Amino acid sequence: MTDLRDELRELGRGMTAVPRDDLAELVLVSIGAPAVRTRKWRRWLATFAALIAAIGVSAAVSAPVRAAISHVFRFGGIEVHHGQGPAPARSPVLPGQHPTDIAAAQRQVGFAVRVPRALATPASVRVSDRGIVSLRYSLPSGPVQIDEFAGGLGPMWDKYLMGGGAQRVDVNGHDGLWFAQPVLLVYVLPNGSDDPRSARLTNGTLVWTEGAITYRLDGIRPLSAALDIARGMS
Repeated sequence: MTDLRDELRELGRGMTAVPRDDLAELVLVSIGAPAVRTRKWRRWLATFAALIAAIGVSAAVSAPVRAAISHVFRFGGIEVHHGQGPAPARSPVLPGQHPTDIAAAQRQVGFAVRVPRALATPASVRVSDRGIVSLRYSLPSGPVQIDEFAGGLGPMWDKYLMGGGAQRVDVNGHDGLWFAQPVLLVYVLPNGSDDPRSARLTNGTLVWTEGAITYRLDGIRPLSAALDIARGMS
């Protein structure tokens, strides 16, 4: 990796590349590149992406480097990993989680909590540390959960893919990701470590962002049904 950086820096001295401020995030979602948790690496990734696009040498990147690039990416406060995470908890719980109602949840988290028109009143409403609102529903097909939180506060969740990948989708003109395969979801503590008490397995997950808020819908399949519910939230 050090040799590659040196070669790219030398090459960059002879060309002009002015990447967009959000280029790194766009590239990470599109090609599954790693989103790292420091500004230094984000700047390096943006420059790297601009160089690759400018000179068309993606095929020349070595296999180990390509493997590292595709290992993890970030979307809306969620980091998506390919690989094994902690074992699912028997009764997953988030730090500080407590029952409440929609009105009280909105006062506590400081943003409008949205509910899907297609579903009945949630069986429970809970608020957790760092302003995570969880709406839980009991449907004949199984449990459904909607989480809403400010995704710009930093990494708050790790998703570990059991197989497959993520499909980009549109939710009312906003970027989203659909995970058709089982995903292990784990809460990230403020110190950056996973909280194993929160680990839960999901199957059929739609994640999208609207402004500063990230929404995650778990338990609705297929994708068309999940999109119908997401597009009807108010």
